Amino acid sequence: MRLNIFYITLMRYFIFPALLAVLLGCNAAEYDPKVVLGHEWNATAKVVADTASVFKANDIIVIQMDNGNKPFKSLEVELRVYQGETDRILFKRSQPVKSNDAIAVLKGPDSKPLTAREILRTATPGIYRIAFAVGDSIIAEKRLELIK
Repeated sequence: MRLNIFYITLMRYFIFPALLAVLLGCNAAEYDPKVVLGHEWNATAKVVADTASVFKANDIIVIQMDNGNKPFKSLEVELRVYQGETDRILFKRSQPVKSNDAIAVLKGPDSKPLTAREILRTATPGIYRIAFAVGDSIIAEKRLELIK
């Protein structure tokens, strides 16, 4: 009987608080930054609804940069478009963000959404990289294929 009381006391004062500390210390909400491309924006959920990485020049494109549920450390991020695996920048554009934002979206106004041709500044089929950067460091990137 005394041994059972000892184990219950041990669990109450040492094991349960240790398990609770481990569970609270793990923040499952944080993840690596990523770029999501798609054809459609879901305004209610504030996410790209129809994800894709293959586009035609006149397809509508929505680009979402998710910073892994961490706020940006800058007041703006830079969208960069590269051709293939080269470091040649075809186009870059600054996107203002708030210090408490963790997501940046580039989609154009609802009345005139952006097309792949407008983002890439070309209609030439091929592989392109969409990257978001702060200063000289790239936060996240994704490949995009433009087809005829």
